[in-house]
Amino acid sequence: MRFKLYIRALKPRDAVERVYELIGSRHKARRFQIKIAEVEEVPGDSAPDEVKAFSYIDRVVVY
Repeated sequence: MRFKLYIRALKPRDAVERVYELIGSRHKARRFQIKIAEVEEVPGDSAPDEVKAFSYIDRVVVY
């Protein structure tokens, strides 16, 4: 199955780790079952709106 995930991270290694965490928790997949084909930086103007919205937030408050 092929799909894209947009993850905010400072380093590519951090983004890969976050993908493992997300897919593992959502679908109970182990790390050896997840194959990451490519990691690339996406310019801010071509990112989805949800990712752009989080880039402008300086703090998140959960009640």
